[in-house]
Amino acid sequence: MAEQNNIPPQYEQEEEIDIMEYVVKLWARRSMIIKWCCMGAVIGLVVGFSLPKTYKAGATLAPETEQKASGGVSSIASLMGVSLNNSVDAISVEMFPDVVHSTPFIVGLFDVPVEFERGGEVISTTLLDYMLEYQKSPWWSSVIKAPFKALGWCMSLFSSEEEEDGGQAARDITNLSKKERAVVEYFSKAIMINVDKKTGKTQLELEMQDPLVVYTVTEAILSNLKEYMSNYRTSKSSQDVKNLGVIYEQRKADYYKAQQAYAKYMDSNKSVILQSAQAERERLQQEMNLAYQVYSQVASQLEAARIKEQEAKPVFVILEPAVIPNLKAGPSKAKMLVVFTFLAACGAAAWVLFGTDALAKIKEVTSAK
Repeated sequence: MAEQNNIPPQYEQEEEIDIMEYVVKLWARRSMIIKWCCMGAVIGLVVGFSLPKTYKAGATLAPETEQKASGGVSSIASLMGVSLNNSVDAISVEMFPDVVHSTPFIVGLFDVPVEFERGGEVISTTLLDYMLEYQKSPWWSSVIKAPFKALGWCMSLFSSEEEEDGGQAARDITNLSKKERAVVEYFSKAIMINVDKKTGKTQLELEMQDPLVVYTVTEAILSNLKEYMSNYRTSKSSQDVKNLGVIYEQRKADYYKAQQAYAKYMDSNKSVILQSAQAERERLQQEMNLAYQVYSQVASQLEAARIKEQEAKPVFVILEPAVIPNLKAGPSKAKMLVVFTFLAACGAAAWVLFGTDALAKIKEVTSAK
């Protein structure tokens, strides 16, 4: 232990970081650091003015939930962040983000009609066409894509014209084109949805380049989400109604047939007093009564299924409706200015403190060889 403590003073000084030495280096090269910061500020302003404007629309809804537990226990569990909802639904409120971000749900938005103004003219098209043809992009994206577009044009000269797809009668979500997949990926990231597990309150936000388009798409998302959940919750009840409807029509036809047979027999044997005729009359009457009982029972079951179907439909309360945004949500030019200036300052400081020494060592090694 004594030998370890007897460390020469020069080694202790070498292990310590001399902050003042770094400060002196930075102060000596302050003019270069300022130039770098000015360059970073200029780049930040160029990026801020080059990025297209975006607008944000949002809405808040609260779905109706069934409380299976008692009121006191449910309230205590909610305060503890525990849900006592014993619903057997495979899709609950907590899975709204997964539903909205799924490929089938987003593909269902492709044909939503949207309108926007461009050059003083109102253009009406579909959401997919708007995303593929009318989206704005910064100038550098065109520069980056130019060589690939030229290469694709050259390749198209040697490809067959039959390979071009002029359109699809029915879109197959398992075989989307590259552009359609890019649109799906964009919306899966752009649609922000947060669900409060305690109350079930759902907040939806979407950011796009046009205020009217983002409002229209937000409304379409809300409508499709409510329809999706309604179809899911009522799928079994609707199928029961459909099946009972078919049985109802069959039993109704059987009853009418038995009724007509009984009435026809009675009209043909009014004055007949034979025992065989009375037996036949009783048989036909019993068949008619039995058919009516079955018909009446099926009619009651059908009405009960229809009531159950209506009760199964979820109710959504729009707490905060979507509105057309008036102010842009981004990009923030001040934020871009600060970020790029800070990055430039960090880069300049790193070069002054470490880059110059590393470059000098590399030159020394290469000259020695």
